[in-house]
Amino acid sequence: MMQTGGYDIVAEINESLLNKFLRMGHCIGKFPVFTGVYTLPIEDVPESLQEFLDIGYDVSVNKAPTIDFTATGSIILNIRGQSKFTVLGGISFELEAEFTVGVVPSFNQITRQFHIEFVDAAIDDVELNDTYNLPSTIIVKLNEILAIAMEEYLTEDLTTLEISPVLYSLELPYMPAGESNKLSIGLGNTKVLNQNVMAGAVNLLGYNGGNLNSITDFTDGNHVGLGVNENAMHRVYDFWWQRTIHPKSLTQTESKDFEMPNIVDWMDELVDWVAAALTLGLVDVDIDIDRVWANFGATIRFGKFNFDLKPGNKINLDGRISADIWLRAYVQITETTELFWGLAEVDETTSTVKLFDLRVNGLNIDLESAEARVYLDSSNQLTVDITNLDITIPLTWDIPEFLLDYVIDWLVDGIVNNLPPLVLFPALFTETIPDTSITVEATVNKLFIDEPEALVAANIETSSIGTYAPYWANKNPESLEVHTRDCEWAHRIAYRNRVFYCDLEESFADGYDGCAYCLPDYHHR
Repeated sequence: MMQTGGYDIVAEINESLLNKFLRMGHCIGKFPVFTGVYTLPIEDVPESLQEFLDIGYDVSVNKAPTIDFTATGSIILNIRGQSKFTVLGGISFELEAEFTVGVVPSFNQITRQFHIEFVDAAIDDVELNDTYNLPSTIIVKLNEILAIAMEEYLTEDLTTLEISPVLYSLELPYMPAGESNKLSIGLGNTKVLNQNVMAGAVNLLGYNGGNLNSITDFTDGNHVGLGVNENAMHRVYDFWWQRTIHPKSLTQTESKDFEMPNIVDWMDELVDWVAAALTLGLVDVDIDIDRVWANFGATIRFGKFNFDLKPGNKINLDGRISADIWLRAYVQITETTELFWGLAEVDETTSTVKLFDLRVNGLNIDLESAEARVYLDSSNQLTVDITNLDITIPLTWDIPEFLLDYVIDWLVDGIVNNLPPLVLFPALFTETIPDTSITVEATVNKLFIDEPEALVAANIETSSIGTYAPYWANKNPESLEVHTRDCEWAHRIAYRNRVFYCDLEESFADGYDGCAYCLPDYHHR
């Protein structure tokens, strides 16, 4: 059963990874502070008092949001927002609120990331630091202002948010530079498959098929899954073959000295060839062969492969290759001749004889019934490794068997060693997070090849987030303190002892104490 629903590419992502990326987004500042002014709607106020009608606010997200897939297929974003109000020209106080935000997911075909668009926001709970014992009517009004500010912040100022790694590249190997040589992605669809996994489906190179309701969860509990339809692989390979700069032909040559003990079984036959070449059979020749060697070469031209996915992570291949092949074979001999069947003798001579000078152009070579396995290489590229190859080379030269066999084996090796790659799809999970130096590292736990598609599932880790983390802890047992990133003492921590935190409370939970200089309110030792 096809799990990709007939789409070219289906990317699936687990709710747990989305929350991990929301925490990272909060850590690197994807949720900026939003500042505004709300003017109380009171008429006929003297100009001298107008400034007291303005309520300034700074709205921010003080904790990483969390995302939740519901049983009905919708997505809820839970946000804890913080607002600092300034009233009456200078009096300030803080208010925190829990918001539930309705979001619409999509898969951005340009960035190859999932993102969410904020649709609406509603307050669930409010906590006011009421230093001034404000009356309830004022608190109600502040709640109203906070709701307006937060909804504007989430639906106008911060309208969308990238929530996943870049799941695959658009660049194929051995391609010339330029946008026209990258894969073009068509507009796709998204769907919440269950309470843990969301899917995004897109198509390549102008294809428009697919049924969103036929997509199933193939992540097997991993962070991400990526499914590629076999039909898409054929279009990718055709696109690559038409444009690639990878050599499709090559010329190679070789010289070979044959060791005499290795060709002893063919010595009598070889002597007959030499005698025929020297005397046309009219002279009796006593020949000792001292050396046999050959120079040969070939120009090999590769055609495009045909391939077919098979169960068990296998693929069948066939194709057509043509070659121009040439051979010059030589022998060094010592000969003693007798003219007219022994009536006259000639002294011994040593000479070199060109025994064969052969060439064939445009020889068609069939690549038949090749088998290969598909795996992800160190660059997370779907790679084809040939495990069984049947090549038929119809070379019919009338030459000694050892010489013909050697040339054919050499030609087969040249073909196998220089076969152009079978490019099925770009690299997966390899890019940095856009606009950061944070890299994505994938541990692939599943690669399943069946007749209609290839399915990959992986867990995702990130590195280099320390550049952005707001808190740095020192794990040296003699310190165990946490600092803000810009604290002088943070930069004195040895690299081997640095631990990075996006959330200050997490560092406290891990046993770190606040720095006396940059975090004095949290310093207790």
